[in-house]
Formats: sequence, C-alpha cells, structure tokens
Amino acid sequence: MSFIPQGTFFDLSMMGGALNAFQYAESVTSNNIANVNTPGASRQSVILNEAPPIAGSPFSPTHSQGTVGDGVLVQQILRIHADNYDQLFRGASSSQNFYSTEQNTLNALQSTLGDPNSGIGAQYTAFQTAINQLVAQGSGAQSTSVRASVIAQAQALSTALNNASGAIVTQQNSALSQATTLVTTANGILDQIGALNGQIRASTAAGDSPNTYKDQRDYLIDQLSQYLSTQTSIQSDGSVLVSVNGQALVNDTVVYHLAAPTVGTASNGTSTFKINFQSTPPASSSAPGVPLGSGQLAALQDLYNNKLTVYGHQLDQFASSLANEVNRITQSAYDQNGQAGAALFQPIVGNLPISAGNIKAGITDPAQLPIAFASTAAGSLVIPMNSGNNSIDTSAPLTNYASLANPPTAPLVGTLTVTINGIPQTFNYNTGTTDGSVNAFVTHFNSAHLGVTASFDPNSQRIIFAQDPTNVDPSSRAVQGGAPQQPGFTISDSLDTVPGTTPAGQYLLGVLGAGAIDGVAQNAGNAFGAQDNSGANALLSVFSANVGVPALLTTAAAPAAAGAPATVALPAGVNNIAVGQVLTIDATSGGGAPQENVVVSAISVNPTTGIESVTFTPSLAHAAGYSVQSAQTQTLGQFYGNFVTRVGLDGQAAISGNQTQTTLANNINQVRQSISGININEETQNLVQYQNAYSAAARTINVINQMMQTLINNLGVGS
Repeated sequence: MSFIPQGTFFDLSMMGGALNAFQYAESVTSNNIANVNTPGASRQSVILNEAPPIAGSPFSPTHSQGTVGDGVLVQQILRIHADNYDQLFRGASSSQNFYSTEQNTLNALQSTLGDPNSGIGAQYTAFQTAINQLVAQGSGAQSTSVRASVIAQAQALSTALNNASGAIVTQQNSALSQATTLVTTANGILDQIGALNGQIRASTAAGDSPNTYKDQRDYLIDQLSQYLSTQTSIQSDGSVLVSVNGQALVNDTVVYHLAAPTVGTASNGTSTFKINFQSTPPASSSAPGVPLGSGQLAALQDLYNNKLTVYGHQLDQFASSLANEVNRITQSAYDQNGQAGAALFQPIVGNLPISAGNIKAGITDPAQLPIAFASTAAGSLVIPMNSGNNSIDTSAPLTNYASLANPPTAPLVGTLTVTINGIPQTFNYNTGTTDGSVNAFVTHFNSAHLGVTASFDPNSQRIIFAQDPTNVDPSSRAVQGGAPQQPGFTISDSLDTVPGTTPAGQYLLGVLGAGAIDGVAQNAGNAFGAQDNSGANALLSVFSANVGVPALLTTAAAPAAAGAPATVALPAGVNNIAVGQVLTIDATSGGGAPQENVVVSAISVNPTTGIESVTFTPSLAHAAGYSVQSAQTQTLGQFYGNFVTRVGLDGQAAISGNQTQTTLANNINQVRQSISGININEETQNLVQYQNAYSAAARTINVINQMMQTLINNLGVGS
C-alpha cells in the first residue's frame, strides 16, 4: 500500500488552476463593473467548465473504478448580447431621429411664418380690410389716407411673403449645411467600423474573443443608424457587412464614403437634394442618389425635397396669382389724375417673374392708386334712350316700342365688336330673340364675360357701358391671352354701316342711345370719372372669387387627341406648376365642350432652354391652339389656408412620429439592456461569489500544505 496519499500533488495543481479561474472571473466581473456606464458596453460572463478527468488512480498498484476530477477550466469569456434586438432598435432609432429632425425644422418654420396670428395670413386680412375701407367711401374715394393705407398694406403683405420665402430658403440652406456636417461624421464612423472589422477578424482567426471590439462596433452602428437606415450582416470571419437599403457602406475593411450633399435637378425641373457615394462616377443632375431611408440625413433630404421646396412653390403660386388678379384690375383702371393704371404688385427684380421672394408694392403715391374704370356714365356720348318724358320699361320688347326715341321697326340681327386690351371680341345680338328687351340685352351681354358690362340707369334713362375686369371668364381670358391689361374699351356695331349717317333705329347701339360711341375709344378723354369707385369694388371681389393658382395662361401649338397624353410647353418664367395641378383647357363661353379640366401627370424641363412642359391626358379632342390655364377652383384665401394646413399637418405628423418612435426605441432598448446591459447589483453579487470561491480554494491549498508537512515530518525527512 502506498505511503503517499493519492492525488496530493495533483490537488495542489488543481487548486492552483481554481485560483487562476476564479481570479479570471473576478477580473471579468471587475471589467463589467468598470464599464457599467460605458455606452455600448455589453455584459461579459466567464464560462467555467470541469477539466477533463483523469482515468484510474495514479500511483496505485491496482486500478480503481471511476475517474478523478482535474479541477476547473475557463472555457471562454462569453459576450452577452441580444443581436436580434439590434436591428429593431436601430430601425426605431433611425425613425425617431427622422421625425425629431423634421419636428425641429418645421416648428422653427411655423414660428417664422407666424400663422394664424401674424405673418401672411394676418397681412392678407389687413389688405382686405384696407380695400373694404376704400369701398366704404363710395363715389367719394378721394381720401389720401385710405388710399395710402391700401398701398401700405400691399407692401406689408409683400414683405410678409418676402420674409416667409426667405425663411424657407434659410431652412433649405440650413438643411444642406447640417447634412454636410452629418456626412463628415458618418464617414468617420464608417472608417472606425472598417478598422474594427479588421481587428475582430484577426482576433477571431487567432482564437480569441474580441468582445470589446464587437461592443465598440455595435455602438458605432447604433450611432450610424441615427443618420440613415442601416442593415447589418455578420460574416463567417467575424466582420460585419453594413449597408443602406441594399448598397454597401462597409464590407470587411473596405469603406464606401458618402459625398457631400448636392442640389441637382429632378426630371420635373425642381431642385433636388441628394447624397451620392464619393466613388460614384459623375452622373446627370437628375440621377437619384443614395436611398437614405430614414434617420437625420433622410429627414433633411425629405424636408428639402418634399416639404420646403413644395412650400416655396406654393408661396410662389400664391404670390403670382395674387399679383395677377390684383394687377388685372389696377392696370385696367385710371388713377386719380386720369392716368393709365399701373400694377399694384411688381417684381423687386424687374427681369424676373413675381414670386413670394420677388414681390413688392409698385405704387407709392396714393393719387396713383388706380380705382376708376372707363364708363360711358362719366361722359356725354350716350344719351337717354326714351322719347319725351316717357320712362323705359326695361322688360318691354324693343321692336316698335313707342317709349323709345329710336325704336327698331323690325328685329335687328348684328354683331357688337368689343375691343379690350387691344383684342377684339364678338357679341352676336338678335333683338327678336336673345336681346328682345333692355333687360334681355343686358343679361345676354354680361353673360358673354367680355370684360365690359352693360347696365341701365333709370334716373338718366341711359344704357351704361363700363370696363369690368372681374367679368371675364376663362374663355374670355383665353381670347385676350397674354395681352397687357389696359384701361378703356371700344364697341363697334356691325349694322352701323356708315357711322354718323345710319338711322339710329337700324342698329342696336343707336336704339340704346349709344350710337355716338360706335367705334370710338372709351378712355380718359371721354369716359373717365375721377369719383368712380368701381375699381375698389372690383379689388374687393378678388378675395371672394375663384382664381387660377398659379397664374398661368398659354396655348398649345399642337392638337390633342382624346385619351392620349399631351405635352405643352409653358411660357418662359412659369416654373411653379406641380404634378397633380388642375388645368382648364380649351375654355369656351359658358364652359361647354370641348372645355375640360385635366390633371398634370408629369413635368419635364428642357435642359438647354429651361422651358418647363406639362403633360396631361384629355378625355376630349382639341384642335391646335387650344388654351391652357390654371383651373379657377378656389379663392386665394382658401389656397393659402390649404398651405397653412399642410404645414401644420406636416408638423403634427412629425411630432406624433417622434413621440411614437421615441417610445418604441426606448422600449426596445430597455429589453436589449435587460439582456446585454451591465447590472451593478448582479455584478456585485458575482464578485462576492467569486471572491468566496477564491478564498475557499486558497484555504484548500493551506490544508493540503499542512497535510504535506505532517507527512514529511512523520517520515522523518530532514531529521
């Protein structure tokens, strides 16, 4: 029988290994505690395994059944990490950053716009109030202060538009500046991820566990997801492939840097914010950039392209239509001194079209505010149409009507040619049918919407013709086309074959007592009344009338086939039409066929001339030369109200999205941290556990040492 206890020397080795294992475990636990507040740090855990057992009993002359344990081994340092939650968190974080960025920008923009209590909306209302005060003066619209108020409010409205446009441009520039900074930051993160990929791959190949490197890499990817959508794929060598919507950003140690954002031109001619890869070969300005998905960079791109640019176009549309509608009236009127009216709204830079950023009040002298239309009531050319002291019954038939000074003896069938803005328009009359009485003629004539209206003054028993730019429907606008607005008009009667000699009863103007105006221009020389305030009433109607937004009127050179797409080039300088815009084409009097409304389905821009073209599909056929104009579907106030509503809804969507995605990201991160995060209480308990185990192993070595001392002493070794 052996005198040496079985395994004594092996017990010392075994306990030495245990000390090493428990010390290793304490070191890992200490590392966890040290990194409890380190962003991205994952909990690490020591995996302890029993050492391979020793078969049989050493130093024994006979074989003993069973095996002898050989202690403990540190199998690995395990990184506790919830990889499946990473993508969920990064997706929510990317969306949260998208909405947060949009919320901040839109809140700032809404604050600058100042609606509904100030800004454009308030100035638009103040401008309308000033016009109301002008109307309230009636025929005595001579107050300099009231006229000055109209001009002042027009300028205030222009300034509000300038400021709003400037605010949008400022936000666009800010978006570009922010994106440039973020791209630099993102590229730095990509470089770090690529470097860590190389370290992780090398460490993995050497059989190590590069847990710290993996923590750093995952934290960097978390940061990257704040700027754009990220997708990851762990490769067999330990490296990670990082991509954005299918396009690689990091592949092993190869990094694909993003280029600084640029503003290109979309196929529809609008400015488009995009980001390319630095390695992307030069492409056309309309080529799409990197599909950013979500995140701060994607938000800045969406803000620039789909919100700020659209807002800017809508404000430009509002400004152009406001100026067009108001200027049609002021240019059709005379000022207080009988001078031809000027445009109230004019461009700041004269060679550029009116837009929200390029509009001002062009009249500064109150006496030059044009509000008097040419009217035969102000002159002496039109005489009473009654005979003697008779009063005209305006509903009585004109033929052989004794109360008329010059009644027709038979129905008159002829044409009145009304020339306004230099464009002649025809009005066919028949006193036997459509124009059988004064009332019938007035109704029929006014329904033609020629820009001149007729009325009967019972006090003077005279027919009154007056310029009226509000009585112009789409068909009349199409006839007048882009001719400059002018005050004054001319009416000619086809039956007055030899003016001055044709009997008054043989042509309509003669019957109506207006024979003297036949072919004679009605202008400041013979039809101007300084007290006339009809222009003020016309200005007031701008606020309640449906108008075309933006201001557009042109003709198509080529015919259009029914059901086939048609493309029409727009006038130079008209570049604020959008897809979805409703246009009226081939306008006719009364709105009958072939007039129809069409929707713009596409926009293109000639890269050489910059001319914009619109495409739509009519349901009817249209001959060459048909008119194309914005559909008169809403008032200016309604259009601007829709603009404000859109900005508000976009802002609210950003707030709601930010709140939702923030909650989602926080919830996912809490679950992720509950798995991989470091819990200081748990780590403290582990530290005590390993410390106790270490102490026990040390005491065991002490006992073995005492046993060895006893054995040596009993054998008398060294005595």
